[in-house]
Amino acid sequence: MAGLLGIVDLAQGAPNVRSLQRLLRLGVRQGTERGTWRERAVGLAWTGRSTDVCHEDEDLVVLVDGWVRLQGMTQGEEEEGAATLVARAWRRWGVDLARYADGEFTIAVVERASQVVHLLRDASATRPLFHARAGDRFAFASELAPLLALPWVGRELSRDHLAEYLAFRVVHAPRTLLRDVHQVPAGHRLRFGAEGARVVRWHTPTYAAPGTAVPREQDVVPELTSAIERAVRRRLGGGGDRVGIYLSGGVGSTALVAAARAASRRLRTFTVIFAEEPFPESPFAGRVAQLLGMDHTVVTVGSKDVSDHFDEAVGALGVPCGNVSVILQLLLARHAVTEVDAVLTGDGTDQLFGGNMLVEPAAGIRRAAAVHMLPFPLRRPLLQALGVVGRGKGVRFAPDDWPLANGVGGVHLFDVRGRRSLLLDESLARPDVRTETLRPFYAEVDSDVLNRVLHAFYMSSLVADTLPRVEATAAAAGLQAGFPLLDGDVRRLAQVLPGAFKVQGMGRGDLPTRWLLRTMLRGTLPAALVNRPDRGMPRPLDDWLVGAGRLFLEERFAQLRADPLDLFHTTALEALKRGLGRTHGATQRLWSLLILDAWARHHGVT
Repeated sequence: MAGLLGIVDLAQGAPNVRSLQRLLRLGVRQGTERGTWRERAVGLAWTGRSTDVCHEDEDLVVLVDGWVRLQGMTQGEEEEGAATLVARAWRRWGVDLARYADGEFTIAVVERASQVVHLLRDASATRPLFHARAGDRFAFASELAPLLALPWVGRELSRDHLAEYLAFRVVHAPRTLLRDVHQVPAGHRLRFGAEGARVVRWHTPTYAAPGTAVPREQDVVPELTSAIERAVRRRLGGGGDRVGIYLSGGVGSTALVAAARAASRRLRTFTVIFAEEPFPESPFAGRVAQLLGMDHTVVTVGSKDVSDHFDEAVGALGVPCGNVSVILQLLLARHAVTEVDAVLTGDGTDQLFGGNMLVEPAAGIRRAAAVHMLPFPLRRPLLQALGVVGRGKGVRFAPDDWPLANGVGGVHLFDVRGRRSLLLDESLARPDVRTETLRPFYAEVDSDVLNRVLHAFYMSSLVADTLPRVEATAAAAGLQAGFPLLDGDVRRLAQVLPGAFKVQGMGRGDLPTRWLLRTMLRGTLPAALVNRPDRGMPRPLDDWLVGAGRLFLEERFAQLRADPLDLFHTTALEALKRGLGRTHGATQRLWSLLILDAWARHHGVT
């Protein structure tokens, strides 16, 4: 975890060191190591827990948040600091170094002679990177607050992107909800110099080609086991006693604990529960930790904790994410940092190996395939009849087109009717926002339809939603988050498997979701623990908001209803509130609006 800041002013020169230090202190990311560098047009500032953040030579200055592994590294090079390693690689490969890099990183490289700045973000965007530009001025940062303190960076809401947030509960890079602020997308690099700014993709994921034969389970499981064990060992390094694991009791985090045991490491594991949760996961997580020899801690969050830390959790987010888990994750990180310096999480399990969100799309694709196998004279009247009863949309598209046409990928929050009824300016509702947002994700993958669906979820629910939330809350607590299942070896192995292999028996009772990871854990844990359904992070919403959290709800709803940005119909807000505990999805939709309102107030959005 590090905080990076850079400002380029080609006309007036970079701010002085004192100004750079002041801007850096505005962020929540703080560390024992701090530094600044200024030369002509470029000024840099950084903070972190190690000295590996910055490397300066006569020709280059390099900043790194995270860690980097390069192809062909020697053992001696592996022991060098991340910034030193990147400087060495830059001289060998230049901007192409990202093609040879793996890890979890954002990188900034300043070429001193030309005053050109290069920014690189890893393939899964595990570390944040925001930027803004006004003419000859350019700035980048790990957080919003330092950018928004610059007088030439506005705080105006990007109303054109509001529909995207309402549809998905997040906005996807390169966009944000601020008109002047953007993100470097996953697997992209940005170059800024006298000739302007240019963004280039350096990573395109490789999935199984269409028609790839289904492999044998006995060939895949040992390779997957080895890849996960290597990924965990890389993130443990020499400081394994100061690394912990977020253990939900689900199959992803359990696989990490099993890998730690295989490396003969006894780690601290942490589970968060909500005090009012009727069916907590903690007994299952505790049992996993006990059987695998870990030191386990259960962190209990109560009603008062949620209300007291709401603003702090929302303020840690660079981009709003309408998920209550942000508060629990912040409090979990606040506890974990008292015992460890870094935590590993099992995020990515669903999107790589086929989680519950794939059950319904897989069934829909099968239905569409069955209809489209019919001869046209039979198919046409069937589609017409289904259209009359309102069920034609589900099958009128060919199987390959069905997911995108139905907006499959990421969270479904407000549909177009809901957005129109909510927004005062109906023109902001953007009826096609789901397909417009998801289309690039489907287009960049040449694979079978199920893998394309998984990639859409990977880019939306994981890269744009889960990872920023987990990383931001960990960083706000001074903790570094690591994601072993997104390690290049694991990710590539999972993505080159055909979709049909990942969904064997799914939805038919034969095999559970993420069956490949469960198979890997057989013999390590009892079947009752391996095959139980994952429930993930506790979601203290429905019962809590209408019960113990009622006072919190009334206070926050009054602020939302005041609507300082003049966005919403009051009647629609009131209807959402009345629907709590009664209407499916009303709680999640209202919660997303409460977070959006709090985020806008925190950052002074206009």
